[in-house]
Amino acid sequence: MTETGKAAAVCASCGGTGWVLSERDGVELVRRCGCAGTEARERLLRSAGIPSRYRHCTLESFELWNPEDPTLAKARREVQSFVDLFPAGDKGLLIMGPVGTGKTHLAVAALQQIMREKTPPVRGRFADFTSLVLEIQMTFDGSGSSREILSPLVEAELLVLDELGAGKTTPWVMDLLYYLVNTRYLEGRVTIFTTNFSDFPKGAEESLTDRVSQRIRSRLHEMCRRLELRGHDYRAERLASREGGLRL
Repeated sequence: MTETGKAAAVCASCGGTGWVLSERDGVELVRRCGCAGTEARERLLRSAGIPSRYRHCTLESFELWNPEDPTLAKARREVQSFVDLFPAGDKGLLIMGPVGTGKTHLAVAALQQIMREKTPPVRGRFADFTSLVLEIQMTFDGSGSSREILSPLVEAELLVLDELGAGKTTPWVMDLLYYLVNTRYLEGRVTIFTTNFSDFPKGAEESLTDRVSQRIRSRLHEMCRRLELRGHDYRAERLASREGGLRL
């Protein structure tokens, strides 16, 4: 960053100290600068584990790109309502749908808006299910502790668990996943799940229950409101559109 960039980032009120001098009845007082709360929120966001690819996600930028798919607008409204009510609502969200329909965008947008706007600041976390399973499996050789991996996710006030059911899991890993889900349920901590798997699969496809077990799916019924996206793959459609334009 340039010196100019550094200077622009310094708060004009406190000079970057986080404290402001004021005077009342001839007595000098020190109070916390308003920028301190913003800095605290930004620190929480940086430690939330949100991948760089998704940090741009907001509900405003969620594109209703397919006018023939009513589930896009409905899902965005439902997620905005969830954000507005938080933390008063006692249920999280289970966002279901095919690959590329915007599930992660909506989940991360909700997480970031809540962490930026709610008072007091919210401790949130993002975790990708496949990466979480791999991290847990890597503890088999003694290189770490599954408790250390799961503790931040168990304790987060708001957790996004992305791509639930992806990859192959062992019974032991499934037990740890149940521990994570059930502990958050018992402690009343809100979770947003996304998954590519449906409760009503077509043909030989596996259901979400097949992927995560009946007992975990049962907990999700109690913990979350289900939102279903049924459209096409946004990324594939946009790529095809660009390639078609180039050919023209």
